Amino acid sequence: MNHPRSDFRDRDFIETSDGYFFTVVGNTHPADRILAYLKYYPEARGKWRRLSQTYDRAIKYYDIPHLKDAVRLVSERCSRYLYRDKILNITFTAVPLDAVGLHYKPEERLRSFIDCEELDPLQEKALDLALKLSRNSGIQISKFGVTGSILIGLHQQEFSDVDLTIYGKMSGLRVREIMVDIFKSGDEEIARFPPELNPTPARESRLRLMNRKQLRLFYERKWNRGLFRGTPFSVNPVLEPYDVKERYGEYKYTPEGIVEAEGTVTDASESIFVPARYAVTDVRVKSGQGVKEILEVVSFDRDYGDIAFEGERISVRGKLERVERLKGGDTYFRIVVGSIECGGEDYIKVDV
Repeated sequence: MNHPRSDFRDRDFIETSDGYFFTVVGNTHPADRILAYLKYYPEARGKWRRLSQTYDRAIKYYDIPHLKDAVRLVSERCSRYLYRDKILNITFTAVPLDAVGLHYKPEERLRSFIDCEELDPLQEKALDLALKLSRNSGIQISKFGVTGSILIGLHQQEFSDVDLTIYGKMSGLRVREIMVDIFKSGDEEIARFPPELNPTPARESRLRLMNRKQLRLFYERKWNRGLFRGTPFSVNPVLEPYDVKERYGEYKYTPEGIVEAEGTVTDASESIFVPARYAVTDVRVKSGQGVKEILEVVSFDRDYGDIAFEGERISVRGKLERVERLKGGDTYFRIVVGSIECGGEDYIKVDV
């Protein structure tokens, strides 16, 4: 990570040649474009300002109804970024490579803060938090980055958050371990993010599906969000290229309807990334198409990252997909949480 990179990773930002800001989703992309969602767009009445230009947020909250609104906004204002992917069988937003104006990389932005003598208060908090996590975890600072509005210089002192990245599977798992210890220790600077008093309607409807024990687990396991010196922050693990097992085009994904099922988690080591992956066994379909060989549950919804551990039984509602290896022809099934098709009515619950 000491040398400039050209690959596009989860939580990178793209500024298009016509002035739109997109957040990259995942590490696997088609050859000619980057899967990403619109985050900020030029708008005269927007409250995000950079130099003489004002912007508004396309996605106000990180849930599927608001993501659908962002996709609709793209179709109305900049339809060239709407993309039908025949391999993934989804309609989403993606930035063609020839439309990339600037590629913002979180680790490069954070590195620039180290050498800068004049940081504003939010930039200083981002650097101090990254340095603290680096010291506590023993992971070198070059493995950290800063994303979100601070990455692109669009942050506002009055209301912006601090959003960090941490690169590599083992580094991400180590930082999770450290964050859990910090919350238990009663750290003077870092506090657990309190349960939401006024969740969005979409999130509130999902939370109602959980019993009190499930709800307690849901909040207790949110290790990657908190308050640093009073400012909300998040820590977002991102896989390094050598961690990514799948290459775009190796598999084709075909939707097979909506299912409800339960199964036992056998591997949750990649559940802290996007997409979050849970290997499962002993799966029983309770409604929808009954199939064998459901081998994993995958969530593109960040709410369901790191929600279940190995050995736990989970209940799932999501989009059933048939996964076909294009070279070799072998197939299996997976359940996807966080799809536009489910409209925010999908979930993962630990059976307690």
